[in-house]
Amino acid sequence: MKWETHKAIARAVSKSLNLPRDLEKALSQGSVEPDKYPDKVIRVGRRGRLYISSASHHDPELGVIMKHIWNARLAYLSGDDFQAMKRLGRALHYIQDKSVSKGFFGLSHDKREEELPNQPISEDAIKKGIHIAICSPHFVKKCIKSVKPKKNLDEIMKQACMYSAAITKAVIGEKTPSEELVKNFNSAKEKYRKRTIPVAMGIFGAILIASIILQNLLYIIFGILAGYIIQRLDLKYHYLKEEAKWFGIK
Repeated sequence: MKWETHKAIARAVSKSLNLPRDLEKALSQGSVEPDKYPDKVIRVGRRGRLYISSASHHDPELGVIMKHIWNARLAYLSGDDFQAMKRLGRALHYIQDKSVSKGFFGLSHDKREEELPNQPISEDAIKKGIHIAICSPHFVKKCIKSVKPKKNLDEIMKQACMYSAAITKAVIGEKTPSEELVKNFNSAKEKYRKRTIPVAMGIFGAILIASIILQNLLYIIFGILAGYIIQRLDLKYHYLKEEAKWFGIK
């Protein structure tokens, strides 16, 4: 998208959420920063060599977007609203660019971007996004994964507006977690500490002993991997851990 379109969506979302002028400006500024200061990612080449490249805007890695989402949320929790909105703007840039189809070999992409500034902002889509928003990192991830490239200008604008609004509302939502979340997380953390970790360490210890007996160092690597996998299989704990982190709970 052109900067004009990114900023127009940022202003519309800000107004719908009644954000003060300075935060509207921060969101608008952040929404064009990935074009000014590209994010860098590590990729694997055809020959297996690692190299650094600029992040894709139309097919961005989830990690690139979530990095900015988390920075925005943590800044918001700490009271730095201006920085939170700038970080959020960077994340929304990718959401909006991802909504634009590149077409066959990218031939129609530039034409769509040229025409988008003439497309009216979808106020209804913004309202819908705000309405469906849930203050949760998993909700944000679901939104990001739901964004699909569109060819129709009206569909592009509606999708970009809806998910921009939903994600913004999710990031600047409640700061205090529910009692249920705190209770469930503490319970899951206790189970993780008393059951999951001992099992993972036990399996690693058994494989370590086997590696010493068999004098095969590869078993140590296998033991570390097995222990890591075991603790990651405690899905409830890791899910709730991320939800708790969203509210600053460790």
